Amino acid sequence: MRSIPHPVRSPGLVLACLLACAMGCAMSDMDAPFIQGGRADAFCTVDQDCGDPALFFCNTALSRCEPACRTDLDCSEQRRGELNAIAGCESQALGCRCDARRCVPALCTGDADCEDGELCRDGACGAPPAESRVAACHVVPERVIAPVGATLRFEAWVSDVAGQPVVPRDGLTWAAVSARVKGGGTGAGATFTLETAGAEEEAVEARVGSVACRARVTVLPPHTASGQVRVVVTDALTGYPVQGASVVVADALGGETARESTDALGVAVLAARSDSTVSVFHPDFGYLTVANYDVNGTRDLRLPLRRNPADRVGGVRARFTHLAPVGTGGALALGLAGLSVPGLQSDSASAQVQGPDRSVDLSLGGVTRPFQVPANVWVNGLGVLPLESVEVPGIPGVCDAALADGTDPETATRTGTCGTRTAWALTAQVPSGELPAGMMDPGTDPLLLLARALPQSGRFSSAVQRDVRFPLYAPIEGRLPPAGPLTSLDFQQVPLAFPFVVRVPPLPRFRDSYLARALVVGSVTAPGQGTVPLGLGAAVNANPVDPNTDTQPLLSSPGLVRVRMAPAHHGLEGQAYRLVAVASSGALGGEEPVGRATSAVTAPLDAPRFDPEGLQPVPLADAFLGIPEGARYNPDVLPWHGLLPREWRMDASVSGATLVRATFTNAAGRRWTVWVDSRRSVTGVRLPVPPAGLEDRTFQGDTEGSRASLAVEALTVAPSEGRSQTLSSLAESGGLSPEPLVRSVRAVSTLNYGRPQMTWLAPAEGATVARGATLRLRVDGFQVGTEPANGDEGGVLITLSGGGVECFLAQARIDVATRSGEVSFALPTSCSGAEVTVVASLVDTLGLPLRPAVSAARTVRVP
Repeated sequence: MRSIPHPVRSPGLVLACLLACAMGCAMSDMDAPFIQGGRADAFCTVDQDCGDPALFFCNTALSRCEPACRTDLDCSEQRRGELNAIAGCESQALGCRCDARRCVPALCTGDADCEDGELCRDGACGAPPAESRVAACHVVPERVIAPVGATLRFEAWVSDVAGQPVVPRDGLTWAAVSARVKGGGTGAGATFTLETAGAEEEAVEARVGSVACRARVTVLPPHTASGQVRVVVTDALTGYPVQGASVVVADALGGETARESTDALGVAVLAARSDSTVSVFHPDFGYLTVANYDVNGTRDLRLPLRRNPADRVGGVRARFTHLAPVGTGGALALGLAGLSVPGLQSDSASAQVQGPDRSVDLSLGGVTRPFQVPANVWVNGLGVLPLESVEVPGIPGVCDAALADGTDPETATRTGTCGTRTAWALTAQVPSGELPAGMMDPGTDPLLLLARALPQSGRFSSAVQRDVRFPLYAPIEGRLPPAGPLTSLDFQQVPLAFPFVVRVPPLPRFRDSYLARALVVGSVTAPGQGTVPLGLGAAVNANPVDPNTDTQPLLSSPGLVRVRMAPAHHGLEGQAYRLVAVASSGALGGEEPVGRATSAVTAPLDAPRFDPEGLQPVPLADAFLGIPEGARYNPDVLPWHGLLPREWRMDASVSGATLVRATFTNAAGRRWTVWVDSRRSVTGVRLPVPPAGLEDRTFQGDTEGSRASLAVEALTVAPSEGRSQTLSSLAESGGLSPEPLVRSVRAVSTLNYGRPQMTWLAPAEGATVARGATLRLRVDGFQVGTEPANGDEGGVLITLSGGGVECFLAQARIDVATRSGEVSFALPTSCSGAEVTVVASLVDTLGLPLRPAVSAARTVRVP
C-alpha cells in the first residue's frame, strides 16, 4: 500500500448562495464516526462540558459532544487511547483524516493507495470485482467513419446484470476483429489505426472474461483527387453520418464556388482549388463554417454537427429520498442534480443543462428571503416543503435500448430522441445553527459566502449514477413534455473529502476593470457521455479590485482558492481528473447575460489532494486569455463601417489564442458557428448565403429582420506531437468533435455580445406623463458612447412626433449610459399632446442608423 501523504502542518448568484449555505457547515450526526466510550454523545452547551478539549468539542447545533482533532494523529487510538478510540477510524486500513477539526474516514483516489490485491472503488479499498459479475460492455465510440490512416482511441463501459457499473482490475482486452484495422492491448482503452478501406463492419472488440462488445467502423479510401476537397459530416454526439447536409465551398468574397449534398455515409466531394471557406448546412443541426481552409493539406475534412438545442427536450427526474434536515431549530437539506455535458460548456444551451428557475422562500431567525433556484435544485427545510423529484434536462446521444414507445435504439439515436449520460449530484444537510452568517441579508454576495464557508465545510457529498438513459421529445407549445425516467442519487454518495488549494493566474481586464470573481471546478470526463463535476471552490476580486482574487481566510496570499473535491467513484474510477478555473465579469450560472465576459484555464490533475492548509497549492500553468472584444459583423448587402457585405471580423486578435469561434443564435435557439484561425480573425471572413430553403441564422428570424445574438470565443489549443494545431489540421483530424476538443483546449475566453436591442422601462404604453418627465429605456448588445477606442458603438437618437412643432424640434441624441445600459431622456417642457410618439433608434458613431435598424417606440399622453 502506498501511504497517503500527510502534509507537514505549520504551528445575485442564487445557486452559489445555496451552495454557500450547504458548504458552511460541519458534519451531521449521520456523518460522525462512532466513538467508543469517553464523552461522545453527551449533552453539552460549551466545549468545557466535553472534557479534554484536545479530544472533544461541543457541537452546539446538535447540543452534543463530538470528537475533535488538530492533526490526523489525533484521530488514532495511539493518541486518543483505547477508551476514546474511534471505531470507524480503527476498522479501516486508511484510517481517518482530521478535516475541519473532525475525524473523518480517509478516502483513496486510486488503486495505488490500497494494499496489494485491493482496488480503490467509491473512495474505499476493497477486493477486486469478480469477472463473473460482468454482464455487459459498451464500446465508445461505437460507430466511426474515418479515412485510411486515421488513428482512433476506443474505450469501454462495463456493467453487471443489474446495470450497475463495474471497473475491472486490469481493464479490458482489446483486439482488431477485422483486417481493416490494426491495434490492441489491455486496459480501459486502446488505440487502433485504420489500414484498408471498406464498408461498415464490426472491427474493434473489447472483452472481459466471456463478455465482449464491438465498435463498427467505416474506413474511407484515401482522398487523392487534386483540386477537390472531401467533407465527412457526422452527428457530433453519436458519430452517425448526417445525410442530406448541404456543403458549400466559398471564395474569399463569400461567393459560392461549389455545393454538394452529403450521401448516406455523410460524404460530399467538391471542387476547391484555392484556400476556401467550407460551410455545412442542415435544418436539424447547427450550421458550421471553417474559414480559410488551407487546401495544401490533406483536403479531407471531418466536420461534426450538433443538433439544434431547442428542437428536443427531455431528461430525467432526480429523487433525493433520504436527504432530510438534521438537528433541531430548523435545518436545510439540498441536492443539486445534473447530467454530464459533452464538449465545452458553451456548446450546450443553458436549457439543456438546467431547467427554468422557480422561487423558494427560506425562513431563518424570523427572516424570510426569496431565492430563485433552477429546476434541478432540490430543497427541503427552513420553511420549504420538498418536491418529490426535480427535473434534470439532458442532451441527445446514443441509446442501446428501445424507448417506451417501441422506437428501436438505432432509429432513436439517428433522430436525436434519446440519450445516455452520467447523472450526478452534490448534496448536503445543514443544521440551521451552522449556516453561514449573512446568508439572509439582502445584497449579500453569495460567492463571497461560499469562499468564506469552504474552510469549515465537512459535509458536502458527491453522487454519481453512470449510464442513465432517457428519451427526448419535440416540444409542443403550451404543453410540458412527458416526465422523464426516475433516478435516485441518494445511495451512491462519497464525501468531498479532499480539501486543497489552487493558485489561479492573474485575472484579465475587461473594459475598465478586472474580472470580478472566479470559480474552480474539479471534474472527470466520462468517455462518450461528458463532463461530471466532483467538487468546486470560489473566490471574489473585490478588496482590492486588482489582477488577483482576494486573500481567503487562513491562506497566505491573494490568488489562492480553496477547493473541495471527491475522488472519482461509482464507475468513473480510472478516468483523468481535470481542473477548470473560470473567471467572470458577473454572476456565474443561468442564462448567459448580454455583455458578460468569462475566461477559463484548464489543467490536468493527477488526483485530488488532502491539503487543507494549502501548503502545496496546485498551480495552473496557463494564463487566462484576454477577452475577445472588437468583433463586428455586417449582415447587410452593402458595405458598412469598413465591413464588406456579410463580413465578420475582429479589430484585434487575442494574444495567446490559436482559434476564434463566433456563434450566432437566432430566436429559435438555432446556431451558426464560424471557426477562424486567430491570426486570420483580423482579416475576417465573408459568410456565404445559406442554400435556398434554409434560414439565415445570422438574423433573429423575427418580422423586423433584426440581427441574431452573437457570442465570440478565443481558444488556446495544445500542440499535438510538438506542433501547433491550426484550424485546418483540426478539421482534417476530427479535432473539432466534442471530446478531442475538450482534451486539447487549455484556455478559452468568451464575450456575449448579444444583439442590439432596446426595451422601454418607463413610462408604460399609453400612460399619461407630465411635461419635462424623464423617460427611461435599456440598451442591450450595444455600447453607448462616443469613444470607438473604448469599444463605444454609437448613441441613441430620440425623435418625437404627434405633439406639434415643439415636440418635432425636440430631437436629441444620448451618448451616455449607466453601467447597466440604461439611458434616460427628459421631455421638453414645451412638448405636449394627446398622443406623443417617442421613437428611440440606435445610431452609429457617425449618427447613421444601424443596419438592420434597431428602434423602439412609445406613445404617451402629455397634458
